[in-house]
Amino acid sequence: MKTGLLFLLILLSAGQSSCKKDTIPPAPVVTPPVVPPPPPVVNRFNINPALVNSHPTKEAASVYTFLRENYGKKILSGVMTLNSFDETEWLRTNTGKEPAIIGLDFMHSGRGYTWYDDKQPIKDAKAYWDKKGIPVFVWHWRDPSKTTEEFYTKNSSKPNGTSFDITKINDPASAEYKAMLSDIDFVSGMLLELQTQNVPVIWRPLHEAAGGWFWWGAKGGAACKKLYQVMYDRMVNHHGLKNLIWVWTREPNDDSWYPGDDMVDIVGRDVYKNGDHSSQLTEFNAMNALYGTKKMVTLSEVGSIPDVDNLVKEGAGWSWFMPWYGDYTRNATHNSLDLWKKMFAHSYVITLDEMPSFK
Repeated sequence: MKTGLLFLLILLSAGQSSCKKDTIPPAPVVTPPVVPPPPPVVNRFNINPALVNSHPTKEAASVYTFLRENYGKKILSGVMTLNSFDETEWLRTNTGKEPAIIGLDFMHSGRGYTWYDDKQPIKDAKAYWDKKGIPVFVWHWRDPSKTTEEFYTKNSSKPNGTSFDITKINDPASAEYKAMLSDIDFVSGMLLELQTQNVPVIWRPLHEAAGGWFWWGAKGGAACKKLYQVMYDRMVNHHGLKNLIWVWTREPNDDSWYPGDDMVDIVGRDVYKNGDHSSQLTEFNAMNALYGTKKMVTLSEVGSIPDVDNLVKEGAGWSWFMPWYGDYTRNATHNSLDLWKKMFAHSYVITLDEMPSFK
């Protein structure tokens, strides 16, 4: 009996030991680490909150605010025109949509041409504004002396160009000064008509000055800068124009030409690179660095528009793009119809049908 009992106790003891060895202990309670919330998104731009004109029209202020709010988030589509709505109509016919911005020119106005209606550009501006589009004006300013009808500087490649002397802007008694002022007054009168009709204008005078191919850039930065300042003072303070958004069109190495932050709302860049649909990111970054991200920058003229995929992927947040008229808009060598359709269908590109009312 004792032997059997002892054997039984040994077996029970071995079994208890085996059970303890094979039991899986409960998993320890693991407290997940505290993950801090992501840092707030910091706007990489520091765009001036208001126009340089401290008393703009309601419409001009609204357009500027719209541009500022979309800057870096979306790009506005645009196109330059030669004759009333030629390119906007072509785009509508071929894509079903029109651009948000129309480019216009005072090139033929004020010259006494019997074949031209001086007010056609402002009539077109009003008509497009009524469709919720934004007019952008450039001025291929022909020889103020009326000696020629040229705006290109006279040189070996342009023997019929003008030799008009812009340095006379420093001599208010000169005939050249008075001629320049007369032209400025004429254009101001037309812009005032738009102001009375509550139409704002993105105004891009003296473009591509440092290139030297136009008379206003033929004698260096100091004279051109003075002309811009005289024009600004004459238009804003003398004529009371409050509907303008002022654009300086930059050329490489034109720092000494820049009129000053107090007379420039937006800085444009004209880029003609045939068949180049890149985002022009290098230019974009360089301009933002140069102007301290305080000024919106834009592709004020292009030969070939940037592909929207490149704009989005690389973060090149240009305010708008505007190809030149004619073949630059219609010819696939510069911009294919498939690319236009792609651009106008993309959510990143603002077209006319997507524009708000600024009234």
